[in-house]
Amino acid sequence: MVLNLTFLYYPILNAPKSSFKAYLNDWNGRGWALLAGLLCGFGNGLQFMGGQAAGYAAADAVQALPLVSTFWGVILFGEYRRSSRKTYTLLAGMLLMFTAAVAILMASSGHRK
Repeated sequence: MVLNLTFLYYPILNAPKSSFKAYLNDWNGRGWALLAGLLCGFGNGLQFMGGQAAGYAAADAVQALPLVSTFWGVILFGEYRRSSRKTYTLLAGMLLMFTAAVAILMASSGHRK
């Protein structure tokens, strides 16, 4: 927070100065950032719950970041629009295999001591 406030009042690269009040009043795009922060916090909470169930090393190894970012890229941002059929087949296979890996990890947690 100290660094952010410093850069508000003393910006680098000749950017215009701002203030804390102006920062609070400018919500251009900040709603998306707030939503992303809440989603990341929710994901971290689920990862800690997974760590308790399956062990923290396993939960850290199988993070859902690739799954979520690929899903968002395909559905929300249209990153693979007008791609070849092979690309869509590979994407679907990757999402299916990742989901299967998470399901297998979840199923194996009942066998731990």
